[in-house]
Formats: sequence, structure tokens, C-alpha cells
Amino acid sequence: MENLFSTSRTAQILDVSDRTLIRWYKWYENDAYEKPVGLKLPEYTTDNRGTRFFTMESIQQLKDFKDKLQNEYRGCMAEFNAYWQWGQRGTQILERKKNKEEK
Repeated sequence: MENLFSTSRTAQILDVSDRTLIRWYKWYENDAYEKPVGLKLPEYTTDNRGTRFFTMESIQQLKDFKDKLQNEYRGCMAEFNAYWQWGQRGTQILERKKNKEEK
């Protein structure tokens, strides 16, 4: 049997918060946002409580995802983060930016 790592342990290995890891999947699984072609998240398994578990191979793919997100695909989650993480303030900033571009 291969070793499985929980979301929290996987986040520790990747040096990100578990909320960041969860947010990556929330964004990736939401069809309302366009994803870059070269950016992929690995599959995970869940237990009966809904805890996500990752293999070491998946963790390597997540590391690659993190690196690409910080470099070549920087900013691709900006709109999602504005709505989901910043709340009303982020929504207002996006609206102002959109209105400014239309002028």
C-alpha cells in the first residue's frame, strides 16, 4: 500500500497553508474561471469524512503547480482570490478596475 498524506501534511511538505491548498482546488474545480492549458492539479482520494489524501507522486505534481503558479502563470488566480478571499473589498476593487478599463 502506498503512503497517503492528508491535506495538512501535504501543505506542510509544500510549505503552504492547508487553506491555500484547498483554495487551489476550489479554483481549479470551478468552471467559471479559465485555467491555463499547462497548469494541472493532481487527483486526490478522500475518506468517509471528506479528508483529502495525496500520494508522494501527487505532492510532486502539486510542487510543480505551485512553482508554475508563482512564475509563468502568476496572477491567473487573481480574480478568484479577489472574490473568494478578499470578499466585498475584492469585489469592489475588481469592479473599479473593470470600469476603468471600459473608459
